[in-house]
Amino acid sequence: MDKAYADPVPQALILTAIVISFALTAFAIVLLKRVYALVETDDLDNLNTPEEEDI
Repeated sequence: MDKAYADPVPQALILTAIVISFALTAFAIVLLKRVYALVETDDLDNLNTPEEEDI
């Protein structure tokens, strides 16, 4: 008798996707916290526009 086995590839791909999603989320949170600590703002307009010095 032949036994039917489940294909492990879909499960491995789903697990890999979960791990990658978690890693990217963690990286984004750490990056945002670091930018906020350096710039002391979370306003994207302030982040995109360099401050001009008065001469």
